[in-house]
Amino acid sequence: MRRVVRRPAHSWPRQPSSSMTSIRYFNSLVVALVLPLTAIALVTRSDSSGASAHAQGQPKPAVIGPDGGERRFLRGGTAPLLIKVDPITTGSRRFVLGSSDLPPGDAIGVHRHLQEDEIILITRGSARVQLGREFFMAGPGATVFIPQGTCIAVQNVGTDTLSNTFIFSSPGFEEVLRAVSSPAGAPAKRVSAEERAAAFHRGHAEAGPTDC
Repeated sequence: MRRVVRRPAHSWPRQPSSSMTSIRYFNSLVVALVLPLTAIALVTRSDSSGASAHAQGQPKPAVIGPDGGERRFLRGGTAPLLIKVDPITTGSRRFVLGSSDLPPGDAIGVHRHLQEDEIILITRGSARVQLGREFFMAGPGATVFIPQGTCIAVQNVGTDTLSNTFIFSSPGFEEVLRAVSSPAGAPAKRVSAEERAAAFHRGHAEAGPTDC
């Protein structure tokens, strides 16, 4: 007589129903479609944002004429200033360059830059230059090098306009120049000693140091 062995009901493999199979297929299809689209959207957004930021901060090559740049006026409108290269005018992130004219008797008061080196090129007139506690005479063709932290002052001691070109090793002081000057066509700006000191502080500089 042949014995019949019965397996427990739970030991038989269970076949998924057609409805469960459809749900699983639908979920897989959604994942397969949505994930690539999400990745493409993220990459596109990242590329677009990066390109926009890059374009906004991209330095612009330029040839700037003698009268080119952002024209402003210092010391109550008596001293013309041109900001030629800086983060605003050309997008430069490493240099600031400009020029200024001092009428006879005018002077750039003693100050010092706490983070930048500066170079001044005298192109016209006669200057009395203070560097630290020393004084020098400088005329057309002279180069004045001002290391970071050095007291600097310039006075026009001649009868002609004192013209100069200035260069900073990094941005910062151009913000001071804008704060204490007025744009071309605007009323002359009068700046108090307190306002000047605050502007210098924001631009990594010290106005009127007494410990040179």
